Amino acid sequence: MIEQSSGQSWIGSDRMRRAIAGDYAPRAHVTLLQKDTRLAVEAAAAAGFIGPLGPAARDVFARAAAAGLGDLDDAALLRLLSEPGR
Repeated sequence: MIEQSSGQSWIGSDRMRRAIAGDYAPRAHVTLLQKDTRLAVEAAAAAGFIGPLGPAARDVFARAAAAGLGDLDDAALLRLLSEPGR
């Protein structure tokens, strides 16, 4: 449904297909995106902007890295978020 709506994006389609298939071969490592989201949140705060989505993304990437998923592709976030209690 999303792919046929205005919410469609290449990155969403690519990652979701791979995440559902269990393909976590690294293309965009969790650790790289953990660093990038942290830096983006810090830059936004320095510019005076505090929004809810950046910190939420930063925290999910940090949880994924702490759970041992750092060397996997960011598609592994689906695995993390699908676990009971997550």
